Amino acid sequence: MLYSFFSIMPIFVNLFWFIILLTEAKQNNSKRFLTLFFGVMIVNYTAHWLYFNRQYELYTIIDSIWVFTSLASYPLYYWYIRTLTTDVKINWRRSRVLIPAFLTALFSATVYLLMSPQEIDTFIHGIMYDEPGYHPPYSLLVRLQMFRLKLFQVLFVLQAILSLYLGLKLIREFHAKIKRYYSDIEGKELNSIKWMMILMVFASFISSASSIIEKDYFIVHPVLLAIPSITHSIFLFGVGYVGYKQRFSIQYFMHEVETNDQKIVQQTGELVPDLSVKERSRINKGLQKLLEKDQVYKDPDLRLSDVALMLGTNRTYLSRTVNDEMNTTFCDLINDYRVKHAKSLLEKTDEEIPLEDIASMAGFISKNGGTLRCRSDATHLLPTTTVPATMC
Repeated sequence: MLYSFFSIMPIFVNLFWFIILLTEAKQNNSKRFLTLFFGVMIVNYTAHWLYFNRQYELYTIIDSIWVFTSLASYPLYYWYIRTLTTDVKINWRRSRVLIPAFLTALFSATVYLLMSPQEIDTFIHGIMYDEPGYHPPYSLLVRLQMFRLKLFQVLFVLQAILSLYLGLKLIREFHAKIKRYYSDIEGKELNSIKWMMILMVFASFISSASSIIEKDYFIVHPVLLAIPSITHSIFLFGVGYVGYKQRFSIQYFMHEVETNDQKIVQQTGELVPDLSVKERSRINKGLQKLLEKDQVYKDPDLRLSDVALMLGTNRTYLSRTVNDEMNTTFCDLINDYRVKHAKSLLEKTDEEIPLEDIASMAGFISKNGGTLRCRSDATHLLPTTTVPATMC
């Protein structure tokens, strides 16, 4: 009973999130792609279920499909990261990341078609299930399938490592991009997605260990099937939950940027592409005035485009001035002023003012029960009990 439960549990986890995400897929490209990911995983874990429940004939048919879905899992999740960080629209040309999975599955299917019923029986029962009565020497086609098993293990590990490296790189670049635009990036970061990428290494380790031990070991020792089953189910549930909760993406970001850029163009007109020294100086002085005299940083939702509109310039010019002239990001610049203002409020009053009120007056947003966040390397300006976390 428990054996059957553990063999089918990952299928239900995938099916659950496939249905949930399907309801939101029309409005969000990243969720649409994550729905595709879970659809592929349903097929993958169905193949697992057929194997562990000794459905020999069906498993023979679906084995090559299992090869494809298994090798496609990490590239597909990396592709999903791209829909969050880089690709405003799903770019189907990126399906080339699935080429190794497709070619390996095609190789497996071709060899299966060339194998005689006796060779298939030897491979399935003697190699895949390690049943007694099957001994070498094996035929060429059986050896080719054995080679495919080894090739699969190597490709699986390589793809897991590459997907992790490239995915984390995209997330870092995305964070840098939104820090140049927003003064508060809370709720816009992809830290949860980043941790899911890191957990992929652990999940791939469990999968690799299972492959080294060989799946037939779990048939002989059915209780141990609970280890990979629970591990994969938890990981997949985490992927689904984090993906479902993730609202902010490059699609939303670019829509907001383009909308605000249109407002700026309507007010300032098209600007020449070259930023002159005179214009740079004007922007710099105007920005100093907005920050020091007008204290625009008190607006908790302040964006780069808002300040650009106030200065009568575009966000590209303003971003270049902040990054090059001031050697910082828009987010860090605004929060430096907020921290300094909060410090001055603390120094000027003898009354006990609630921390949330001080933060609100300085432009910080009090969220999650009063947890305040500001730039970590600026917190030395305030008592350590005042600002416990980071904003940028």
